[in-house]
Amino acid sequence: MSGEQDSVFLRKFAGVIAGLVVLTVVLIVVANSIFGGEDPDRLALAEERAMQNLAPEYAVRLTGDPAPALASAEAPADAGGVMEVRSGEQVTQAVCIACHQGNFLNAPAVGDASGWRERADKGWETLINHVVNGYGNMPAQGAAASEEEIEAAIEWMVEAESGVEIPES
Repeated sequence: MSGEQDSVFLRKFAGVIAGLVVLTVVLIVVANSIFGGEDPDRLALAEERAMQNLAPEYAVRLTGDPAPALASAEAPADAGGVMEVRSGEQVTQAVCIACHQGNFLNAPAVGDASGWRERADKGWETLINHVVNGYGNMPAQGAAASEEEIEAAIEWMVEAESGVEIPES
């Protein structure tokens, strides 16, 4: 008896699905006949929205290219999309301070000479590589600042604020 009930259920279920598919096709045909005219305003709007969806909301900066202007009140309108490079302190306050203000996830604090000494001994190249690509608990920051800005931030945090000298690599 159970097999017969299953068969009846499956036939009814298939009938309902087929009916829904037919209803969908009929509704699409009716909607296209009512609203499917070649309205130039509608076509222009559809094309504009498609272009907005395809346009990137970011800029990729290759090494040596100037930093793109950020959308802010500080960005000069006539600068041609180029902003001045931020200082080490500005980059630190904008990008680094969240972790480097209170030994978060073992990140040495700004001004903590003992915390920076071991890291600084690895040299400039290693420090910059760790900041750009990430290392241990530190996430990659290469997209947050240019290499020049990253170098300035390291110099400000380690050398200027902590007094630790970073040897050349």
